[in-house]
Amino acid sequence: MGPAARRHVVVVLLVAYVLLLLFGQRVLGSGAGVAVLVGSFVVGFAWLLLLVAPWAARGRPRPQAGVRGARPRP
Repeated sequence: MGPAARRHVVVVLLVAYVLLLLFGQRVLGSGAGVAVLVGSFVVGFAWLLLLVAPWAARGRPRPQAGVRGARPRP
C-alpha cells in the first residue's frame, strides 16, 4: 500500500469519527459513549500504524561517504 492510500484510509476513518461525534448520540443513543471510545482508539491506532510507523522506520538519512562535514551516526 502506497503512502497516498495509507493517508486516504486515515482521512476516511477520521471523517467517520467526526461524523460519529456529531451524530452518534442521535443514532446510537446511550451506546454512543462506547462507540466514541472505540472509534478514537481505532483512528489513533490507524494513524500510528499507517502514517507514523513507516515514517519512523525510515529513520534519519545517512550521510554519504566522503562528503565533507558528514558525521557518522553514534
